Amino acid sequence: MFNKKRAYLNRFKKIINTFAKYGFGHLIRSMGIEELSRHLPFPFSKDEKNIPELSKAERFRLVLEELGPTFIKFGQLLSTRPDLMPRDYIMELRLLQDHVQPFPFSRVRETLEKELKHSLDILFDSFDEEPLAAASISQVHAAILPGGKKVAVKVQRPEIEQIIEQDLLILKEIGALLDKYTALGKLYNFSELVEEFAHITRLELNFYHEGKNAERLRNAFRHGENILIPQIYWNYTTVKVLTMDFMEGTTLSQKDKILEKGYSTYKIVEELTRAYLRQIMVNGFYHGDPHPGNIGITSEGKLYFLDFGIVGQLSVEQQQYIATLLQAILEQNTDQILNAMGKLGAVPPQADKDELKYELERLQEMYFDLPLKELNLGRVMYELLEISFKLRIKMPREFTVLAKTLLTLEGVVSELEPGFSIAELIEQNRSLFLRYQFSGKRIKAELYKNVRQYLHLLEILPENLASILEKASGGEIHFKIKLSEIEFLLSRLNSMANRLSFSVVLASIILGLCLLLQFTEVSLFRQYALAEIALILAAIMGFWWLWAILRSGRL
Repeated sequence: MFNKKRAYLNRFKKIINTFAKYGFGHLIRSMGIEELSRHLPFPFSKDEKNIPELSKAERFRLVLEELGPTFIKFGQLLSTRPDLMPRDYIMELRLLQDHVQPFPFSRVRETLEKELKHSLDILFDSFDEEPLAAASISQVHAAILPGGKKVAVKVQRPEIEQIIEQDLLILKEIGALLDKYTALGKLYNFSELVEEFAHITRLELNFYHEGKNAERLRNAFRHGENILIPQIYWNYTTVKVLTMDFMEGTTLSQKDKILEKGYSTYKIVEELTRAYLRQIMVNGFYHGDPHPGNIGITSEGKLYFLDFGIVGQLSVEQQQYIATLLQAILEQNTDQILNAMGKLGAVPPQADKDELKYELERLQEMYFDLPLKELNLGRVMYELLEISFKLRIKMPREFTVLAKTLLTLEGVVSELEPGFSIAELIEQNRSLFLRYQFSGKRIKAELYKNVRQYLHLLEILPENLASILEKASGGEIHFKIKLSEIEFLLSRLNSMANRLSFSVVLASIILGLCLLLQFTEVSLFRQYALAEIALILAAIMGFWWLWAILRSGRL
């Protein structure tokens, strides 16, 4: 426990001093960390690098790179959130890459034999010691299973889980300080963002989860002839080891090789776009990282996907709202875009709707007058996120993941086939997606889902109904009705009735006195005209009553 605490404090020290070194000491001081550090067993560094030629965004990227895998991944998450970060920071954070050295094969063997409970020689006919790729969390090796099947084996980096958990604890501390001491923290709740990042990272550390994602996508495309998802070998898969089909082919990052082999880039991007539209609009579950290195083409011309750690998921309602939003963008309908954003839950009641509409109209002038084939949907959705940042509107995570996915997809498509338009393809297939939304299959699935949700209610209904009838027969049921503000309403009615009665009586007195003056002469002690005095008093009361009503504002 003491060693863990010491390691935590040393790591906390490195993080604080790294931020200070790159010129963010003012931020640390504003959050009270400098004051906190006086009570910690290490000094607060005030040495800042002399890097005036670098922007804050560049220095922020350098901080994350120096702090290692957890912070690099956190920066990559922030790069997908233009609703939280300014554009210059977004552009810099997109440059973050995992530059790590492979770990020794001895550690690979150790992890495999510990996880799979057998020696490497028994598990595989052959196993390549040189990794195919190395990243911050894992590295991948080629191997041959008994029987001759070639597979790719993903092995988790030793001790990476402990390192990441330690950094996540520190990130939570920093998020809490940002929420407490900064205006943006109070608005955007950075602690919630850190919790989301922690959840995503822990899922990435669980290779069972990635295997389940791959299996779900494989089932979705099981009838597709042109899309391949590798099969997962569950007997060779654990939390720290993932074994799947080895996909032979050329990745989309190798454009020269694709052209050299004579593949049609137009057909590739068309099939890729159709696959993503089906995942998003039909399945509601999609591959969330369409990086060109994660997508390839086989010698038979079939597309395949790799790396299933990041996925996007949309509920049925979100699919419908996204479809409405895409349709509104294609139709250049600003009001409909605003309506769709509201349904997505992105526009809080306190948001300035007029300013939002103005920003959407400005966006329309920038993009919507372009021909459909030149419309960049991913860019438009990112612009919507940037507008939300400007107006302090919090967007749902599902929307930001989708926007990032579409933007990355459009980048891959434009690199391979510059003249291809995803917007045009969506326009051509809009009726297909609309038919699916109202298809018997979808309606049947929704009915089944609702029946399952209310099954428990149906189970307890007979028992509760019998109890109610038993109490009713014994006269034990009492109804209590409480009308909101009923006492206030009765008081107002009583006041109105009193005023009306007073007005009628006062009018009657004045009328009677006028008749008395006309037909009689009545005096008090033979000196004062009684009727005249009474009439003057009644008039004074009438003017007082009118003034009281005018002052109350309820004339």
